[in-house]
Amino acid sequence: MNYKYSILFICLLILTVVSCEKDENTVAAPPNDRGEQQVIDSISLKSYLSTHYYNSVAVNSLANPRLEDLVITELLDGETLPINTTLLIDDVEQHSTTLLEVDYKYYILKIKPGEGESPNFSDSVRVNYSGSLTNGSVFDSSTTPVVFDLVYVITGWSRVMPEFKTSGSYVSNPDGSVSFDGYGMGAMFLPSGLGYFSTSKTGIPSYSNLVFKFEIMQMEINDHDSDNIPSYMEVSESNEFDLLVDTDENKVFNFNDSDDDGDGTATSDEIQIEPRTNETEQGLQAILDATILLSNQFISPISTLADGTFSANIITLVDDNENGIPNYLDDTYTVPVP
Repeated sequence: MNYKYSILFICLLILTVVSCEKDENTVAAPPNDRGEQQVIDSISLKSYLSTHYYNSVAVNSLANPRLEDLVITELLDGETLPINTTLLIDDVEQHSTTLLEVDYKYYILKIKPGEGESPNFSDSVRVNYSGSLTNGSVFDSSTTPVVFDLVYVITGWSRVMPEFKTSGSYVSNPDGSVSFDGYGMGAMFLPSGLGYFSTSKTGIPSYSNLVFKFEIMQMEINDHDSDNIPSYMEVSESNEFDLLVDTDENKVFNFNDSDDDGDGTATSDEIQIEPRTNETEQGLQAILDATILLSNQFISPISTLADGTFSANIITLVDDNENGIPNYLDDTYTVPVP
C-alpha cells in the first residue's frame, strides 16, 4: 500500500509541476487590431439598427420621457413593423470621431435634445442611465441620478453627452428629491472601440458593442487642476478632444497640472482674473451678458459664495511678451518681481 501511495504522490507531483509550467508559459492573446475590429463592429451595429425598432410615437409624445418609456424591440424575420414605431436606422444620427488613429462611427437617437446647457467632453454630468448589450442583456443601470466625470468614463460618453442639453428647470420636492423638467433624453449605440474594447467587465464580454439609454439633468464645467483654465480648453490645437497635452513634459497633462509651462509660477498667477459678483444669479448673468469679451478672454462658470452672493470671473489669457503664446504656456516668460 505504501508503494502504491508513493507512486500516486509522484504522479500528482509531476502533474502539478507540468500544470504550473504551462500556466507560467501561457501568453495572453494580444488585443485585436482596432481598425479591423471597427469594421466588424460597424457591420454589427448597422445590422442591429436595421433590425430593431422603437416606440417612436409614444415616447416622442412625452414632455419628459424616462428610460423605461423608450422601448427597443427586435423585428424578427417575417414580422411587419408595428404601427407607431420606427426602425432605429431611420431615426439615428451617425457621428464620427478619431481615437488612437482609428476612425469610429457611432449613433445617437435623440428623443429630447434638452433645454438647458450642453456639457463639454471633459465636464461632469448628472444622469439616469441604463446600459445593455445588443442582445438586450442589461449590465448596469441607475436608480437615482448619478454624477460622472466624462474624462474618466468610456470614450463614447464624452462624445455623445455634448450633443444634448441639461434640464431647463428643476423643483426641490418636500421629500428631498428633485424633479427635473426639459432634460435631454435619448440613446447611444457604441462600437466596442468607444467602449471597453478588449477588456471584459461583469456582464460585458470583450469586443462588445454597447447601448445606453440616458437622461441628462445637470452639468458642471470641470477645472481639474483648479488653475482657472477649464479642462476643455487644455487640449491640443489639432484635436478638440485631446487632453493628453503636456507642455512642460513633466509627465502630468496640462488639465491636471497647476503649472502648465513648468516655469515655477502657477498657471493661475500667469493669467488675469477679474471677478464679477451680484446678489442674484439672474443679476450676475445680466452683467455677464452685457460684457464684451476680447478674443483672449472668457468667462468662468458662475459659483455661489459663502455669503449667498454669486460670482464669476472674466479670465484674460495675457501674452506680455507678445510672442503669440499666453504667459501660462510660455516658459520663456518670467513674471516680474514686485
